[in-house]
Amino acid sequence: MQALGRISRLFRRGRCKIVYRSEYITAIHARHAHGAFDVMKFKKIRDQLMQQRLIRRRDVLTPQRVTDEDLLRVHTKAYLDSLKNPMLVGRYLNLDYINPWDDYIFEYFRYITGGTILAADYAWMHNLVVFNLGGGYHHAHPDRAEGFCLINDVAVAIEKLRAEKGLKRVLVVDLDYHQGNGVLLFYRRDPDVFTFSIHADTWNDVEKTNNVDIELPAHTSDNDYLAVLKTLLPAVFDRFSPELVIYLAGSDPYKEDTLGDFDLSEAGLLERDIIVYRQVRRRRIPLAVLAAGGYGPHSWRIYFNFIQWVIKNGRV
Repeated sequence: MQALGRISRLFRRGRCKIVYRSEYITAIHARHAHGAFDVMKFKKIRDQLMQQRLIRRRDVLTPQRVTDEDLLRVHTKAYLDSLKNPMLVGRYLNLDYINPWDDYIFEYFRYITGGTILAADYAWMHNLVVFNLGGGYHHAHPDRAEGFCLINDVAVAIEKLRAEKGLKRVLVVDLDYHQGNGVLLFYRRDPDVFTFSIHADTWNDVEKTNNVDIELPAHTSDNDYLAVLKTLLPAVFDRFSPELVIYLAGSDPYKEDTLGDFDLSEAGLLERDIIVYRQVRRRRIPLAVLAAGGYGPHSWRIYFNFIQWVIKNGRV
């Protein structure tokens, strides 16, 4: 009974929801980049949260497969039609092998996108923090794939909520190792979507008032990275009042990431996440968090640490 009471207090203190379903562990085996991607990382996070009794089954939200109608809010019909051809999908993702009858890869992106929609919608409607155990495919363009991203789930979620729920002003905080160029370009003429990104490489330069893009050099340390974040992110809220924040909490700035070359520690990345969380929630703004990039066997732990901290220490 004492243990149950303790768990109950944890949930009152840092109530949040998790979005996940089994389709999230669909394997994507690609040359170079995704060979380092742990396809079981989302399940590892879910399982660890359950094993430590940090979440209950009713705290896990199950997303639906995104519809073509919702995808067409962002992507062209011609491009979406091409994604129904597994051979073209294999070419877009540089896969080592693809069977002409396999359609599970596009289905993976459909469910992940449904998860991002659900996370954003639930956070927006209930003023909560909601974690999607996946998502953050921020390189995809309306008419083409890029950077192993088939569907821009961030933009699809925003456009659906704007069309159906009356959402107007959104801040996208993107702390993935790579610039979220697909999201940036899609909203380059939209003053009601503010894009904030700290990254290692700039894929596209855009002249936009409601945008902050910061490129940092290789081997950036905890202190330097966090100093930039602490200085620039609060200033965004001084000039822009979002109704929803979507945070891409990429783990690829981690010093042991197999693709990135930043030198952030596990503790430094948790501090990064806490800074974002506090800036958002002290203003009582709904927060949807996406896993975004992260490669190597330790990647899952970075995202898990953040969710665990919110449950144990967060305020709603």
